[in-house]
Amino acid sequence: MNKFLFLLVFFSTFSFSQHNEYLVFLKDKAQSQNSESEGFKDFYDLPIREESLQILEKKGRIINASKWLNAIHFSTTLSQDELTQFPFIHSILKLNPKKLDSRNITSLNNSLVIGDSNSYGNTFEQLEITQTVSCLHDKGYLGQGVTIAVLDAGFPRMDTMLSFRKMRQEGRIIDTWDFEDNASNVFHKNTHGSYVTSIIGAELDSIFVGSAPKANYAFYITEIGRFEKNIEEFNLVLGLERADSIGANICNISLGYRNFDSLQVSYGYPGMDGKTTIAAQGVSIAKRKGMIISVAAGNNGNDGAGSLSSPCDVDSVLCVGAIKFDSTRAGFSSEGPTFDGRIKPEVVTIGEACHFMGLNDTVYRGNGTSFATPLMTGLVACLVQAHPARSNFEVIDALKNNSNRAANPNNIYGWGIPQGCQVDSVLSFLDSTTTLSEQKPFVFNLFPNPAQDYITIRTPELLHSISIMQLDGKNISTQMISAQSLEHFISIQSLSPGIYLIRIESVKGKVGTQKLLVQ
Repeated sequence: MNKFLFLLVFFSTFSFSQHNEYLVFLKDKAQSQNSESEGFKDFYDLPIREESLQILEKKGRIINASKWLNAIHFSTTLSQDELTQFPFIHSILKLNPKKLDSRNITSLNNSLVIGDSNSYGNTFEQLEITQTVSCLHDKGYLGQGVTIAVLDAGFPRMDTMLSFRKMRQEGRIIDTWDFEDNASNVFHKNTHGSYVTSIIGAELDSIFVGSAPKANYAFYITEIGRFEKNIEEFNLVLGLERADSIGANICNISLGYRNFDSLQVSYGYPGMDGKTTIAAQGVSIAKRKGMIISVAAGNNGNDGAGSLSSPCDVDSVLCVGAIKFDSTRAGFSSEGPTFDGRIKPEVVTIGEACHFMGLNDTVYRGNGTSFATPLMTGLVACLVQAHPARSNFEVIDALKNNSNRAANPNNIYGWGIPQGCQVDSVLSFLDSTTTLSEQKPFVFNLFPNPAQDYITIRTPELLHSISIMQLDGKNISTQMISAQSLEHFISIQSLSPGIYLIRIESVKGKVGTQKLLVQ
């Protein structure tokens, strides 16, 4: 696997258990005659067949399960041949981890950078190459009300760093999960996620400002730095499922998959068709559900044409390549086309000598398309805030068609560097031609979901009312809002377990609805 954790990575030791681990893909899902009324948005949200899970639980331990893939991560003493005897199993992928030696995956410039008197410090130039500051930040669009899920390998010290203090104090970390440990603590393990997140969300006065410093964030550990295993793709899909469940608008994936170690399923170039890899299958579902996927192109540019990794190969995602500050290509940035001939990447931005915050709250510079990706993610978050009625496909098309190489895209630069002013203008025009009845619902964050006792509702605008309804539309309760606040704490202790609708109305008349699962 070509894993784009493009920094120094320190790998720990691992002891093998006597159990075998597999990804088990099942044949059929639980069927429902009234899936919509029961809260299932589409086929992918239908649960895994309970009878199959009960049988397997008697034979081993289910570590994780993916509704989208209809598959489980399974630990058992059974052999692969013994597992194939179960009639409800479609296919099996054995996970045979291989310990890696410590190695430098990409270069890190260890020289310190001193911030200047400008409030943006050294970040101004890398943000302004896409006009993020002048055409979005200066208008007040800093990502407020937009939720970004960062899927990575670890987020150490983000719970104590000064660079993320405002994020913590303002309650904008709304969800965390480590899919390796199945635990909520993510502020440990590999430093890559902390560096990547700093480029989007860090905020240290006069020293560093991220590309979307006021967005809401969810942090998910899906990558395992010690191994090269297909399970990391599976974990990525689990992260996407969870991001969808909390209403995330954008997913930042500074990771990539292509070739794995021995005894794993490697893909090679033929697998870069946007359909074959496990990661691509999950991302394809996520984009159909409305999320914008911002993903690194890869760091194998020296291999020439077709050196991209997955899930960059998926159609209608935002695959990001890297350039230098002089707008020329960073030599390591991977190239398209996909195996089926589509142009990749979509767009490019600064990825060589890019500024990021170290764990000691000091500015450093580093290289990698995983650094270019969060810069682009933040630009997208600001655009989503400014134009909430626009779909993920409309935003991506506007970015591509209003980049500096849009007239002649290629497999090195894609459509080029997005011109933020033009993108904002085009989306504003679409807003002006869309009637209120055609606009998509008012976007808001509702968490936790599922919930038991209380929920929090966070919105980009002041609210007039919050209603709780049954799925048939019958109103259970309506709370009129008088407080001048963008965050509301609601008790649901009186609700019986089940699925409900949470309907909000803003003071400007915008209406949004989300399903809530009460456990």
